[in-house]
Amino acid sequence: MDDVLIRDFRKSDLDALLYLLPLTNAEEFRVTGFDPNHVRDLVNRLYSWKTRFLLGLLRLFGKEPIKFLVAVVDGKFVGTTLIEDRGKAGSISVVMVHPDFRRRGIATKLMTTAINYCRLRGKVRVVLGVLSTNVIAKDLYAKLGFRPFESSIYFVGDSDSLGLPKSVEGVEIRPFENGDLDEVYTLVLASEDPLLLKIHDFGKGNLRTSFLGRFFRSAYQIKLVAVRDNRIAGYAEAAYTTPNEAARIGFVQVSSGNAGLGVEKVLVNAARSKIEREGVKRFRVVVPATKQTLIEAVKDLGFREALTVEGMVLELP
Repeated sequence: MDDVLIRDFRKSDLDALLYLLPLTNAEEFRVTGFDPNHVRDLVNRLYSWKTRFLLGLLRLFGKEPIKFLVAVVDGKFVGTTLIEDRGKAGSISVVMVHPDFRRRGIATKLMTTAINYCRLRGKVRVVLGVLSTNVIAKDLYAKLGFRPFESSIYFVGDSDSLGLPKSVEGVEIRPFENGDLDEVYTLVLASEDPLLLKIHDFGKGNLRTSFLGRFFRSAYQIKLVAVRDNRIAGYAEAAYTTPNEAARIGFVQVSSGNAGLGVEKVLVNAARSKIEREGVKRFRVVVPATKQTLIEAVKDLGFREALTVEGMVLELP
């Protein structure tokens, strides 16, 4: 492991990244799709003078929204990890090692570097997601002190295989507005596990699109609310990139008095309908394994279970 260099990602690493991504994420990409042109566009925008100026300015004030690390052996790009700032938590993703260089401690060095970075940034915990089938990665994370705390199921469906829900009397679906913030936040607090919200450091700010998100535009976002009797009965978020990648629908919240009445279905379908207009024909709905009512709703719409992602957390001393 002494011959492994961990450094920041460079624009010149792009081709190596595009080669490594499908090589190490084949199971997930079968579900989500993979558009190399989208990744290429993201990297080009990341290294535009405007973005570099903004990120440099943020670093001067002690803020760094993302940190992209790579592992290099004898000049060869062999692995990556990405750290995102999530308030009190640091979020680690894109942990990849080239198959020819596995079992050499590279993933451990990437992870320990990422964890130490989060510690130096004053984070109180680190969170990550891992495929339930990736036993080797889960064992590594457990050895580093991570413990599982949630499980999410990916349901997928194509436009021509999905059904339409029955309308729910008195329910209107409309875009989320700034004036909805307090009511939606109250809805989330009432419908989500408080421990999960604490681990993810969820606050009102999470319901707003961040400045960097608006500036960088890595995905197009949709936020919808379901209104019944002039009250917000439900909320959902969705995002899409290109027609070659599956759109993501998630964070579906429904108030206790409206759960199981079909509000979940009309929210998911409304998000799907908006995204279809942009040419996207494949969708994934991310559902916590504990939300049985929502699971049944997406199954009734024709979505099929594809894979499970386990959330793990490490509390930092």
